[in-house]
Amino acid sequence: MIGAIILPISLFAAIALQTLLSSEREAALQALGQSAAATALLVDRELSSAEAALHVLARSPQLAQGDMAGFYAHAKSADRGDGGRIILFDAGGQQLINTVVPFGSKLPPTRDEVRARIRQVMANRKTMVSDLVTGPLQKNPVTAITVPVPLLGGERYALGSVFSPDYFSRVVSHHPAPSSWTLSVIDHKGRFIARPSEPARLGEPANPGLVKAAAGADQGLIRYPTHDGVDAYHAFVHSPMSGWTIAVAVPASEIEGAARHAVMLAAGGMLVALLCAALAAVFFGRRLAAAIGGAAQAATRLSEGGGLASASAAAAASSGIAEFDALQRSIGEAGIKLARSETERASLLQREQQARKLAEAQVRIRDDFLAMLSHELRNPLSGILGAAQLLRIENANPGQKRHAQDILLRQGKHLTRIVDDLLDLARLARGKVRLDMRPVELASVVEAVVDALRMAGRVEQQLECRLEPAWVLGDRTRIEQVVGNLVTNALKYTPAQGHIEIALKSGEDEACLTVHDSGVGIAPELMPTLFETFVQGAVSLDRAQGGLGIGLSLVRSLVTLHGGTVTAASEGSGKGSTFTLCLPLLKEGADTAAVVESAPPAAASESAVSTVLLIEDNNDARHMLSAQLSAAGYQVFEADNGVDGIALARRERPDLAIVDIGLPGMNGYQIAARLRRDPDTKMLRLVALTGYGQEADRQLALNAGFDAHFAKPLQFESLADILAGVSND
Repeated sequence: MIGAIILPISLFAAIALQTLLSSEREAALQALGQSAAATALLVDRELSSAEAALHVLARSPQLAQGDMAGFYAHAKSADRGDGGRIILFDAGGQQLINTVVPFGSKLPPTRDEVRARIRQVMANRKTMVSDLVTGPLQKNPVTAITVPVPLLGGERYALGSVFSPDYFSRVVSHHPAPSSWTLSVIDHKGRFIARPSEPARLGEPANPGLVKAAAGADQGLIRYPTHDGVDAYHAFVHSPMSGWTIAVAVPASEIEGAARHAVMLAAGGMLVALLCAALAAVFFGRRLAAAIGGAAQAATRLSEGGGLASASAAAAASSGIAEFDALQRSIGEAGIKLARSETERASLLQREQQARKLAEAQVRIRDDFLAMLSHELRNPLSGILGAAQLLRIENANPGQKRHAQDILLRQGKHLTRIVDDLLDLARLARGKVRLDMRPVELASVVEAVVDALRMAGRVEQQLECRLEPAWVLGDRTRIEQVVGNLVTNALKYTPAQGHIEIALKSGEDEACLTVHDSGVGIAPELMPTLFETFVQGAVSLDRAQGGLGIGLSLVRSLVTLHGGTVTAASEGSGKGSTFTLCLPLLKEGADTAAVVESAPPAAASESAVSTVLLIEDNNDARHMLSAQLSAAGYQVFEADNGVDGIALARRERPDLAIVDIGLPGMNGYQIAARLRRDPDTKMLRLVALTGYGQEADRQLALNAGFDAHFAKPLQFESLADILAGVSND
């Protein structure tokens, strides 16, 4: 009986141990393959880094201008050193610049093999990585990566980055691997490019069995003797970027030894477990036998006693089935509870996954928006800082200073437009946008937008307008914003020699404005979400088109508020696009006078302003506005806090006070309340200045006693009516 138990257990144990041996060997070989793949990633990372550096260098303005000396200095500064160098080739493959020698040195003629590679790079316009070659100057075995450099003027070059003989040996040695493992990089001709354990073999032929296997598969594992005759496993993969073979070799004895060690440990554990199980079986078997013997003795006594005692014993014997039934009921109830718990857990898991996907999508949208916003803010800020630094140069000529002033004004307005667009988006999302609905001649709006873009020098394309008269009811400023967005988009995504056609036609009930361009078009997958917030087409690395991806979202929201529609159509990428805006026509005979009268009446004229009080804690902003006012002929008083500002108002009795709301200590609302309560200053005209431009902020300022409200940055032109004696309320 014992043999009947032990024999199958031993058989199954042997099978399990053999399976374990195979699994351990498989795991070790899999780790070997993963090590080869990780090493390939290290090599490709270095190649990608060199390629990126060459692409950056290819955009050098010195190269575009033909300034080879300047480009040599630029390339020299970008050189990695350590025996590496950067080479500029002409379209025929001849070296023009080599950073390993001084600029102007005579360079040797290029070998036919290299010329063929340069011609292939030029023809395919793709990056190419060479095999191991001998450098013509230093006569060392090197590798190189070459990229094409087409210039706008028609000139074509190729840029190469050369790697020193031991460069990739150093790269590969960074991969953590046991000392018994051998890492190698092999080119297409089967020669070693890197072998950290045997640097002297650089350029020598690799293991023929490995080279043959690598030629027939993208990745694999072979068992083949090394050049020293050691039986070894070789795992190999190919570098996706260069096509080189990355191999890792380890002695077969190490793999087999590790697997056998794991099996021996498992076998020992199984023997101990079997011994413990046998002892436990003997122990519990004896206890069970004793219990059965006791039950048998009790049954014998019951059979000998008879009567009530026998009936009681029979009842007791039958109680075992009831316990089984109770156990089954308990198992059933536990199963029901478990099923309910599993269903609830699955539901919670599903909700959690949905919430996580939503959160991840929101995080991606936020990150994309922040990246776009950072880019859009940095560009104008760079121009502003550069212009400001130029203005501080004493030797700058007047023309340069005027140009810097133009940049400051233009980029400042650009930043203002970005902030205004974001605020408009927030207002539209909360339904807080007010429309000043009046009769608007739509053709004049289009002409004004196009004229403004032409005057700004932003129209380089052939732009044709065919406009019919059309009157609509709307907010002219907002309609100009909508038309400006559509036309600007057409200019942005249409090449300089492209064609843009703007057509306005009147139907029975609506006027439709069509903006058609011959530009880059719209990809089909982008169409369903084109008017969503932060949606943009494919963006280049330099973000030449710019934008935050909110323009079309604003267009749709504003058009919807006007009771109109806006649609987009495109046959696909590179086939142009057409945007159609339709607004309800203002019917002839409509009571337009009532519409005009429904607009807020103009404020009554007041006396012109001659003295102005500025209360602003930001010194730069206060000084600049003071300088503008002074230059315009106004007498200006300044204060950087509320207490000093109130004292100046009482003493100097200015005609107008411009007060920042966010002052330390006493804020702008408190200052307005104090000035309105004082008999000496209660008639003073007050203008609120704040970084918050919502309608609620404006209303709060008016309720506090201000006559007008402006959001930062304050445009000096916006003060014209106030300074002339007309309120902007």
